[in-house]
Formats: sequence, structure tokens, C-alpha cells
Amino acid sequence: MASIKPDRTVVYKTVGSLQIPMDIFLPKNVRNAPVILWFHGGGLLQGCRDSIAPYQRDGVQKYGYVCISADYRLAPQVSVGEVFEDVKDCIRFIRNNLSCLLGEGLVDASRLAVSGSSAGGFLTLLAGLYIDPKPHVIIPIYPITDPLGTFFNKSQPAPNGRYSASEEEMAVHLDVNAPPIANSGKAPEDPRSNMYVYMLRTATLAQLWGVAGNEDDVAPYRISRRIHEYGLPPTYLLHGDADTAVGVEQSDEVAGAILGCGGTLEYERPHGEDHFLDKEDDYQNDKLYNFVMRYL
Repeated sequence: MASIKPDRTVVYKTVGSLQIPMDIFLPKNVRNAPVILWFHGGGLLQGCRDSIAPYQRDGVQKYGYVCISADYRLAPQVSVGEVFEDVKDCIRFIRNNLSCLLGEGLVDASRLAVSGSSAGGFLTLLAGLYIDPKPHVIIPIYPITDPLGTFFNKSQPAPNGRYSASEEEMAVHLDVNAPPIANSGKAPEDPRSNMYVYMLRTATLAQLWGVAGNEDDVAPYRISRRIHEYGLPPTYLLHGDADTAVGVEQSDEVAGAILGCGGTLEYERPHGEDHFLDKEDDYQNDKLYNFVMRYL
């Protein structure tokens, strides 16, 4: 993957001594640019903001938007509800502070799209459901949509031969009393990068998110079941039908609910494509951006 450097990095939230940053990528010679906010994947258990795909960064100049890639606190040291508090605070910061931070007239922070990959796609869908006012458009990319869905309720093999760590190896990262962190490193240097595969093997997503065993606790996070009540803004959904890290039925259920409620949806479901289908340097998706810019 090509090296990608942000134009600015700022802290949008501080919790105790923990600072939570965002990277900002700016278009050249553009005034009143809209914002696309992106959240990384990793099951809410691992990952960091610098995993943003090249096409998302390249689109800043091609389409003239401000791109923001934000970290958030990771489970199980915080619950999924606390992670979503970070999302809400991030969006609040963008709407209230970004124009002043970047200079008058450069950005129109009221024109907001939210996107994210995998668990970041899940956070994107939460933002589409519950943020008020809603984003103009959302782009969930091979998203998790239901921690109690069939895929996450049964043991899954390690995708693409990735390492499957033991509980003993993951013990320090499974400790709910350990200090929270807002990003993690990459394999093989950082053992926490094995958390997602551990979760798949042990079928413990809801447990690690802190919502297992109580339907009232988990209900807000079963996306397709909330769309009728809360609605979603226009949605571009991308999910390969051969995904081994998040079963495509997770997106199928959400797509069905959106259409059943009369929502606006473009569902791209490429045949034979796995997780990370958009991560190569040469990946482009004009269809996605044409949809998104229509609503920004």
C-alpha cells in the first residue's frame, strides 16, 4: 500500500490522559469543501486510523472533499456504547470546530458523509441511525451489522490463513480492567492485531463489546432491526459475496431493511470478492463517489 500522509493531525477528544486523534487530508484550491469522515475496522478490538485505503485519500483531490480518518477507543476495555460516544464526539467536533481550525471558507462541515470499513462500517451505520442531524450520506464498506448474527454466533476459521492466537496469548488484551487505548499496531509487531481472528474463532463479538446476554443492551446495535424506527440517510453499501471476515448476509439484511422501508440505497455486491477488496493501490470506485457527491 502506498504511503499516505495527512495534512493535519488533531486531537478531537481526551478521556483522562488518553488523547484520541484524527488525521485530516485537504484538497487543493477548493472552497467550502464537504467532509467525508472515515472509521477503521478491526472489530472495534484493534486497528488504527492510518489504515485508510489509498483511493479514499486520492479522492480528496479528484472530488474535492476533506477526508478525516479518526481513531476511537477499543473494546473490551470500553463497551460498544462508549465507542459510539467517541463517534458522536468526533462528529460534534467536526461540525463545531473544523471550520475555525482549518480557516474560514475552506470547509463546509455541515455537508458531512460518514464511511468506514468492517467495524468502521458498523460505526457508520450507527451514525446514520442515531446522529442528529443525520449525515447527508453514509458509505458502509463490508460492515459488521449485527453482533448476534449467524456469522458471529458460530466459530469461524482464520480468514486467509491469518494467525489464530490462544486465549493465553490474548489475555492482556482481553483484560477489561486494563487502561483503554485508542489505536493498535499492525501484525506481526503488535499481538493485539490478532484480536479479530481470536474473536472469530471463539464467537465472542457481543461479549467483547459488553452487550452479551441482555437483549435490551444489544438491541440498539442490531442494525437491520432499527431501520424502520430510525431510518438511514442515502446509503452506498459495498460488500463482496465471498467475504471470510464478515459474512455478506450481514449487509444483505441491512439492504433488505432499507429497501423495505423505502430508503435510498445503492448496494454493490461484487461476486467472488473477499474482505479488504478496496485496499490495493489501483482500486478505484467512481460509481461510489458519483453516488456520494450527489448528496453532498
